[in-house]
Amino acid sequence: MDITELMITLISKGTDYALTQLPTLLRNKEVSREDAELLLLYTMASDMRNMYKYVVDIHKYVVESYKETTEMHKDLNEGFKSLNERLRSIDEKLDFVISQLKVLNTNISITYELTSKIMARLMESSMSSLPKSA
Repeated sequence: MDITELMITLISKGTDYALTQLPTLLRNKEVSREDAELLLLYTMASDMRNMYKYVVDIHKYVVESYKETTEMHKDLNEGFKSLNERLRSIDEKLDFVISQLKVLNTNISITYELTSKIMARLMESSMSSLPKSA
């Protein structure tokens, strides 16, 4: 069997069949060692081409995944910036409310003191205007 027949067997029946028949062909000296080596080199080159295709596909997948991850990271960053701005706005509003409550508390306190003083004077004046009992 020459190299042409080996290649025809390889192409028609597949790599697995040709490789399983090769040891028998070598043992029976139906194929020369050089032809068997050529066949093995051809199948290895074919397998390497297939592996290269898989590696290229994996590379494309990794690149696409990286791009998607980068886009998600950008979106997440924008979301955090927006959230941070909202929190800052809420913080400013709460500071304003706290400031107004402090002013209100001070005003209530002053009003209470004045009311207490007025009530005390009114009570003093009403006590002094009462007739004294003997």
